[in-house]
Amino acid sequence: ELDRRVAGTLSDDLASIVFTSGTNGGSKGVRITHGNFVRLVLQVAGEYKEVVNEKASTIVFLPLAHVLAQGLQLVSVYAGMKIVHESKPQAAIALLGKVQPSFLVVVPRILEKIRFAARAEAHNKKLSRLFSHAERTAVAWGEYLERNQRDPSTQPRLGLRIGHRIYDHLFYRRIRAVLGGNIDYLLSGASPLDSDLGNFFRGIAVPVVEGYGLTETTAPIATNRIGHMRAGSVGTPLPGSTIRISKQGEILVKGVGVTTGYLDPTQNENAFEDGFFRTGDIGTLDQDGFLRIGGRLKNILVTAYGKNIAPEPWERTVCTNLLIAHAVVVGEAKPYAAALIVLDVDETLNWSQTQGMNQLVDQIMQMRKSKDAEMVEISNEILITYIQRIVDKANATVSRAEQVRKFVVLIATLSEQQGTLTPTQKLRRKEFLNRATAYVSNMYENNVKNNAENNTENDVQKKNES
Repeated sequence: ELDRRVAGTLSDDLASIVFTSGTNGGSKGVRITHGNFVRLVLQVAGEYKEVVNEKASTIVFLPLAHVLAQGLQLVSVYAGMKIVHESKPQAAIALLGKVQPSFLVVVPRILEKIRFAARAEAHNKKLSRLFSHAERTAVAWGEYLERNQRDPSTQPRLGLRIGHRIYDHLFYRRIRAVLGGNIDYLLSGASPLDSDLGNFFRGIAVPVVEGYGLTETTAPIATNRIGHMRAGSVGTPLPGSTIRISKQGEILVKGVGVTTGYLDPTQNENAFEDGFFRTGDIGTLDQDGFLRIGGRLKNILVTAYGKNIAPEPWERTVCTNLLIAHAVVVGEAKPYAAALIVLDVDETLNWSQTQGMNQLVDQIMQMRKSKDAEMVEISNEILITYIQRIVDKANATVSRAEQVRKFVVLIATLSEQQGTLTPTQKLRRKEFLNRATAYVSNMYENNVKNNAENNTENDVQKKNES
């Protein structure tokens, strides 16, 4: 019976229905064919022989409802490698030492947590200044390695070479040990990787291979390659795939992994353009074909002065700090950009205890115990000052129109059941903003009052002049 069914299965037959995370609205059922999976597996296995082979091993923490987890599982079977499934991410550390994976699929925030943990350990040992120099050395070494892949004659400075060797003995090898001691590569996706973070891991001899894909592309459609990586980009198209940028700046794709369409036929009407799937993402291609991601086309904000704001670059920069779980820029039809900043409760609690801020600790604990408090504003001056420095740093990376002039800091109860998080723990922007309407209004209310007062004063002055 099994042989009969296999023999009767064609490439275009439906293999899986995978639902999108639905960060900007309702989830969509995506039709993935046997051909999508098989052809993509062949391309990935062919391009990454250094990563996926019969000697390799990995651990998957993603739920198998996620297309990347399904694809990775099939690649592992095809390559004859070991794959371990773990449904509880908190069990990761213990499992890493046991399995000793040769590569892992991670999201950038996990990498930030690893670097932060190493930084915290150095601080506890009174080695903060030394570790800060070690971080800068790792980033510089990663940048040197990128230059070297373009021009093999490039050599590092003597001081950099000596410093890198010393810090490898003091710090870098310990970070590799935390990852199991056998790690060769990290594969990163889901959100863009900060260039410095990527270069840091590359500099400690654990290169991060960044890629880009969607449920509708059966996971990766563009990736960096071993020995041909470019920090800040998600690489070049996989063989059998084509990427182009529309006049509106949208990334359009077609190729071996692209879906035949959605489960609901009515959702296919605007999904394709000239045979290309419309990703809804904004991006650019450089002269070498490397793709860089901007943000979601649907998330573009137009201010009252007609300025277009892509919120994601600012949000990503802010969220590299572990105290911040989510950041949402607002400003549609408003005079300037503002932001809602949601704290990571566990990280903020640890930070508050370290700083001896007992009042803030109590406030967080009360929030946790409360069954009714869904969202609470935090006004602790020390914390706000700390967050302001993060905001200022992010503002320095974007245009003047995209700079956030006001922000509110929140602790919020977010969950998949509540509808504010997707199954992969991404924020559902629309649902979150619906619940945070009052906080958004308050940020602009003072501005409206000030404008009204200014207009009244101007009218009085004009009358007096008359």
